[in-house]
Amino acid sequence: MKRFFRGGLISLFILLFLFGSITIQTVLQTQTNGRLINYVGIVRGASQRLIKLELSGQPGDDMIAYLDSILLELQGGEATYGLPSPDDPAYQRDLAKLELMWGQVKDEISAYRSGSADSSRLLSLSEDFFEQANHTVFSADAYSARQMRFLLTGCLVMMGVMSLTWIFILWANSKNLLKLEVQNEQLNDLASRDTLTGVYLISAFKEKAQQILDTRPEKFAVVYTDFSDFKYINDVFGYDYGDLLLSQYGKILQKGLHEYELCGRVSADNFVLLLHYSEKSEIAARQAAADYEILRFMHTAHDGQMLPTNCGICCIEDVIESLTIDGLLDRANFARKTVKTGSKQNYVYYDESIRSHLREEKDIENRMLTALENREFTVYYQPKVNLATGKIGCAEALVRWQSQAGAIIPPDRFIPVFERKYMIDRLDQYVYEEVCRWLRSLLDSGRTPPPLPVSVNVSRLQFYDQNFVDRYVSIRDQYAIPPELLEVEFTESIAFDNTALLLQTVARLKKAGFSCSIDDFGKGYSSLGLLKNLPIDVLKIDSLFFDEGPDRNKDMALVEGIIDMVKKFDIRTVAEGIESMDQVEYLKQIGCDYVQGYVFYRPMPQSDYEALLIQEC
Repeated sequence: MKRFFRGGLISLFILLFLFGSITIQTVLQTQTNGRLINYVGIVRGASQRLIKLELSGQPGDDMIAYLDSILLELQGGEATYGLPSPDDPAYQRDLAKLELMWGQVKDEISAYRSGSADSSRLLSLSEDFFEQANHTVFSADAYSARQMRFLLTGCLVMMGVMSLTWIFILWANSKNLLKLEVQNEQLNDLASRDTLTGVYLISAFKEKAQQILDTRPEKFAVVYTDFSDFKYINDVFGYDYGDLLLSQYGKILQKGLHEYELCGRVSADNFVLLLHYSEKSEIAARQAAADYEILRFMHTAHDGQMLPTNCGICCIEDVIESLTIDGLLDRANFARKTVKTGSKQNYVYYDESIRSHLREEKDIENRMLTALENREFTVYYQPKVNLATGKIGCAEALVRWQSQAGAIIPPDRFIPVFERKYMIDRLDQYVYEEVCRWLRSLLDSGRTPPPLPVSVNVSRLQFYDQNFVDRYVSIRDQYAIPPELLEVEFTESIAFDNTALLLQTVARLKKAGFSCSIDDFGKGYSSLGLLKNLPIDVLKIDSLFFDEGPDRNKDMALVEGIIDMVKKFDIRTVAEGIESMDQVEYLKQIGCDYVQGYVFYRPMPQSDYEALLIQEC
């Protein structure tokens, strides 16, 4: 029996070693394949950014060199980024096509710079290249999936054999049961941790934190922290550096933990901690020390490039209610969200003022249905000035909430609540119907000249409602509003969530007679090439381009390039957020069609807007 037991132990050890080797290989292969997929994706995204820069008159030679180096390494050339070269026929075929098309794109860029080619050919090639890059990403992903299935199958087989050996050992010698249970706990703990950072997954964090809070008498605080704009890190320095930063931050946070303290990762760059303290000031001081370490790491890693952290702290003693760990996390997160961008005070404790804000939001949540039924919402209008005539050419409909007490509640207080409670589509429809009702009253009055067009905003929830176009047509027809008086605005972020649905929705709206526009253009990373296939009427250029800053000249050059390009597609342009006459004069010079901003008019009640239109007549 001892011989069997000894043999079982040896077998288990060998199996554990093999399982560990396969697991390590799986993790390494996952990282390697992930890096391959990421860099092929970088080629796809960076090519679009390159074309955008070229069309705006900003040659991207550095970006071309960067893409050349990636593609060279993907082909098995000089290793710079640690990329594999999978021996997969489908992937190699797609990669070869991608390399060939990249040469064509570069040739076309050279021709465009020399003036021997126009932008349409370059845009077409960029879209073809984008599609081929997609195919290559899919091929790399398929190759990775096959590898992972093979490795995971090996893991499963090994786990099965291990299980049988485990049973034999338990049967052979029950004295080893306790030791084996300890090993199992360690494996479970490992499985409950995030592979990148080493901290607990949020589900495990919540479970363990609740157990500690239920059994320990110490003063505890829940901390919710993240970086102020982690997307900047991934976009500028790449996902590899982003992952390295997260991994380092996880190590720093864990290193500072004491007994009965925990660290977990919610998602992306969002981390949570359970810490105990004697004085509340200790929490911010400890977190500041950890953040100083990660800032020092960033400073060393990338030439002084640093990204501040935002931190919300909820001490249990400051909470009146009896809350579980979920409620404490919510309050710490809410405190984190109150940190102002660029503020020197990055550590905010949950307190009475934040509690009052929460109560205010809850009050809005409780009242918003009744407010809709009682028609407490008022439509304001912000005129858009035609730069060619200097007169009002149209207006945008905006919403305000006039409470029963008569106070005007600004939209930044109630719209986020409507969005979280999935009622923003009802508010959209309310505003749209109010606009139609008002236009009908103006038409019935017989006033000369006739009413000007009005644009209405469409939320993401409304956009994904398959009945939204039919509903808007029905309301318009109910009030017999001429189609040319109504314009539907989609924000850039909504529009490019689902390109296929966007094209379909805009086509339906155009067929029904509506004008369509893209709002906030430039905030995201849109494909300029999509505009040539998108039958919109108006492009609204985001106000961020007109902010004063060190890149103002580049921003203006980009605006000029956008206006010049979309004019070729017969798309009118609106510059929003304009606050100075210098901006107005510049926009007039470069051919912008309309201006919307405080330089001319703020949003105003319906009666004031009517009076303004009469005055202009």
